[in-house]
Amino acid sequence: MLDDSDPRLPFARRLRALKDAAAVSVRELEAASGRTPRRRAGQPPLTLKRSTIAGMISQTRPVRPEQEHVEVFVDTCLRLARQSGRSLPAELSEPQAWDAAYWELLVRLAETRSDRRLAGEAAKRLRSMPEAPARPAGEPVGDGTGQRIRHGHGSAGPASVRAAAEAAWWPAPSAPFHVRRRTGPAPVTAQAIAAAKEVLAGLVGQQWRVEATLRSLDDPDPIPVRWRLTDDLQLMDHPANLTPASLPLTASSDDVSALAGRLRAMRRQRLVILGGPGTGKTTLAVQLLLELLATRHDHEEEPVPVLLPVADWDTAVFPLMHDWLAARLAQDYPALRATGLGSEATAVLAARGHILPVLDGLDELPAAARAAVITTLNRSLGATDQLIVTGRTRDYRSAVEGAGDVLTSAVVIEPDPLDPAVAAGYLRRCLPGRPHPAWEHILTGLAGTPADTVDPISTLAGAPADTAGSIGTLAGVTATPLGLWLLRAVYIAPHADPAALLDAARFPDPATLRAHLFDRLIPALIGTRPPSALPTDLFRPRRRHDPAQVRHVLGYLAHHLTHPRNPDGTPRTRDLAWWRLAGSTRTVTPVIRLALGLIVALMIATVATVATGLAEGFAPFPVLGLVYGLAFGLTAGLVIAFAARSWARQRPGFADLRLRGRRFRPRFRPVRGLLLGLATGLAMVVMMWLTVESFAAALVAGVSSGLAVGLVHGFAAGFAAWAEAPSPAGRASTPLTSWRADRTLNLVRAATVGATAALTGGLAGGLAAGLVDTPAFGVAVGLTYALTFGVTAGLAAGHHHAWMAYQIATARLALAGTLPRALMSFLDDAHRLGLLRTVGPIYQFRHAELQDHLATLPTPPPPTRR
Repeated sequence: MLDDSDPRLPFARRLRALKDAAAVSVRELEAASGRTPRRRAGQPPLTLKRSTIAGMISQTRPVRPEQEHVEVFVDTCLRLARQSGRSLPAELSEPQAWDAAYWELLVRLAETRSDRRLAGEAAKRLRSMPEAPARPAGEPVGDGTGQRIRHGHGSAGPASVRAAAEAAWWPAPSAPFHVRRRTGPAPVTAQAIAAAKEVLAGLVGQQWRVEATLRSLDDPDPIPVRWRLTDDLQLMDHPANLTPASLPLTASSDDVSALAGRLRAMRRQRLVILGGPGTGKTTLAVQLLLELLATRHDHEEEPVPVLLPVADWDTAVFPLMHDWLAARLAQDYPALRATGLGSEATAVLAARGHILPVLDGLDELPAAARAAVITTLNRSLGATDQLIVTGRTRDYRSAVEGAGDVLTSAVVIEPDPLDPAVAAGYLRRCLPGRPHPAWEHILTGLAGTPADTVDPISTLAGAPADTAGSIGTLAGVTATPLGLWLLRAVYIAPHADPAALLDAARFPDPATLRAHLFDRLIPALIGTRPPSALPTDLFRPRRRHDPAQVRHVLGYLAHHLTHPRNPDGTPRTRDLAWWRLAGSTRTVTPVIRLALGLIVALMIATVATVATGLAEGFAPFPVLGLVYGLAFGLTAGLVIAFAARSWARQRPGFADLRLRGRRFRPRFRPVRGLLLGLATGLAMVVMMWLTVESFAAALVAGVSSGLAVGLVHGFAAGFAAWAEAPSPAGRASTPLTSWRADRTLNLVRAATVGATAALTGGLAGGLAAGLVDTPAFGVAVGLTYALTFGVTAGLAAGHHHAWMAYQIATARLALAGTLPRALMSFLDDAHRLGLLRTVGPIYQFRHAELQDHLATLPTPPPPTRR
């Protein structure tokens, strides 16, 4: 055991004091350390192990910590304290003072061990620290203002270094501390968190109530699927890690409130919903989410359930679940930034356990990624974290085997096959008042089919039904909610003839009948849902579509999402994200980018030639204008072509020009405009002086350009900041709203940045040319400069160009006859028809099996136009 003179003890005590003041446990510190940004660019995340933390703060045998461990320890504690709104003592809250204390620790250790090399290195590091500003008179030593120790040239040995460090780091216990006033994000208070949770709950509820209506989940009632605890005990944690009352768990999709009550009664509210294809896993997750939201008023401390497709999670990029949650919430719910927590809202809600993640579609990941998600979830979940996961039983089993572990404390449920009599009763409730006569024979036969003769696993694989004849085939199809929905969508229609379903020779097994239903689905939905322009008609498209054209487009998209398949044979992805279309189709090629640059070059050259010709009367031909125009145009085109390399990889941004619900109006920002105008003016004076060799012309051009740019940029900056600020009355992001928001951002940026750059170049070049030549020639030069600078800056500036890449991709694919030019409108109508579904800003096929069916068929050629 160390004695009290060992310098590691006081340092360990101060580390422990920082941890205690931040109210952070060792487990929380371990989990959060990997999400703490490193101080130096390019450093990878560093997760402190519990053993490392225990050694750093031990009161009996503390270790000598590594510098990077101390940095991550301190930065993590400070970050968590800032997020929770905790006020720390000044001597604990300055990272710079911690740096000085660490090197002082090494100096002291070097003294006790007579290690001159270590002492010299540590003393050198102390001397290299920048000197802190002088303290005000009377301010106590060790005030936490980040004072540094700096030694002049001379014989500053370890003793003097130690004395200086002690003065800067170890204040007298009775000394009062002076806390500086800081500026930054608003404090994270309980009221701010509660308000942000209410906003999120409202957005999620609004989003999924509309989606549930479009999916007909309650029309006329939910399909009564029975759920039970899984029979495969290898998929679930030890009974000792579960709530005893949850072990005999049973539930029904038409009584989801009972399941919500059972979930709330669990010690750790973690649920895994498994099943085969089309068994209603996602439907149950959506129902459970809506039930938890509807009853939140009785459980205000509960986290907000948010459904997210787990296929979007790359554990290599987001090694902890909370980081990925924060990124997805920021993308899907931009209105959270308008709450009192500002841009920190998503990180705070995710890190503090205020989100109940409903991770849908674990089976949509490749096998290796599924196992990585299981491992990452177990590493990320704290004692009170809640979770709901959906996936196919077979794929979840392989993920558990690959990870070597199950989800900790998670209850696993699976569905029973739908009883044929239950399916018949549900179909009878969906029939019109005067159904086709064949329905009575069908429903009577289904009601009399024994439930134990139907095996949905074998029928999905294409084996003949156990019950002979067409009724047995129907029973096999209706054993899953998907088959029941297909039968309803295709044959419960005014002019549909269900007698064909009784043809046993045509449909010898359930798989054949299911394929037939998929083939008939598109024309059936289009035929029963005519277009409507009324906003209340959620089920009706906005335009009339040709079934063959819809089949062609959806077939291409299914092939595109499925191929090339993952190494384990699963589809490449289930998510149709509009901003990934350009990258996945590889349509923004170097040739396309060069063509874009050439178009810009020809446009600028044409304007320069015409403007110069008008100025000179076209006698002779304005060769000078053509040469200048081509020179400027090719330069601008090459810059834009170079910038377009990354457009297909960029994610969408956000901008909203609606006035309704906004607290503020666009404002003039004179300081930013003045600074930019001053810098522009000085630069233009120098550039024009070197170019036109006339200081007077350069001065006039530079001052005029600076004033104009400052004025325009002041208004433009205020308008852009207002446009990118979300409204508190905003909505959850959908594919269409996400596309429109990024379009607005691109247009606003092009207009504001382009206008500023156009004024800069146009005024400077035009005034200088007008002063050294004729005013008409100055106008021609000004137009050329304005167009060159404006187009280049408007198109190349910024970090969000997903909409531009999408426009290039859809234009090229439309010319090839593959996709419609107005693709987003088409996808919106397909969603209204029930062929697609949305999860945040992402489209998916209504059922994964529909995508698989379309992907296995040859893509038909584009239908001929009449």
